[in-house]
Amino acid sequence: MPLRSSVSRSLALLLMTMAAMSASRSQEPETQVPPVPPPPPPKTEWEGAIGVTASYRPEYSGADKQISKLSPALFLRYGRFTITNASGFVTRRADDVVRGLGIDMIRSERVRVNIALRVDQGRSEDTSTALAGMGDVQMTIRARTSASWRLDGPWRLGGSWSIDLLGHGGGSFGDVGGAWEQRVAPDTVVTIGSGVSFGNRRYMQSYYGVSDEQAVRTGYPVYEPRFGLRDVAAYINMRHDINADWILLSGANITRLLGPPLDSPLTTNHKGWGVSAGIARRF
Repeated sequence: MPLRSSVSRSLALLLMTMAAMSASRSQEPETQVPPVPPPPPPKTEWEGAIGVTASYRPEYSGADKQISKLSPALFLRYGRFTITNASGFVTRRADDVVRGLGIDMIRSERVRVNIALRVDQGRSEDTSTALAGMGDVQMTIRARTSASWRLDGPWRLGGSWSIDLLGHGGGSFGDVGGAWEQRVAPDTVVTIGSGVSFGNRRYMQSYYGVSDEQAVRTGYPVYEPRFGLRDVAAYINMRHDINADWILLSGANITRLLGPPLDSPLTTNHKGWGVSAGIARRF
């Protein structure tokens, strides 16, 4: 009996102690652990530049005379959307930006697919005395689909196809090519590339063909080109950051006509070249 009584008293004392501890804890304020906030959504910010570009190039594809031109240039980007009136007029990114309103449908480290709309000014017969009597190639809206694939290192491949959405006689044309792009200095990026272009029958007729009526007005022989190659080209472009706000752009290119354009009465020079330069302020 004394042993049982001792054990009972010990158990009772243990239960009373645990109950007291539990009551003490229940009176203490609970510490609230704040939930982890979700990560903020990625910011989509405007990026842009405004400036001026100057170029010196042939009067038209196949001409033997050169013309100079000074033009304002604008570039805007918002997320996947871009708009610019000057090819290659980029700010901080290493992009192949083309004229018009564009949207990146696919954009990854290696693959990019873009669709763009732009105004094609066509060609005026006042551009050159060699075009007098040929009439104008009408202005139209073009839709351009392009894709590029970045290889290991500084190399990339690409291609595009452009169509006349309004059916104004501009036809369709495309190109395929490759480029090497490298940062040659902390503030300077150089791109060297080459490619070959081609056009359908409607495009070739508008820019290199001579109809019966045009032959009467100009004295050129009638010429009806077929679908085929247009030219092969090589170029070098440079983008230099003068400082945080200003950039300098420059480039040079050479072309060699191929296929149907070689036999066109309008072609007076199979080779062409051009240079360009521009300066812009980023914002």
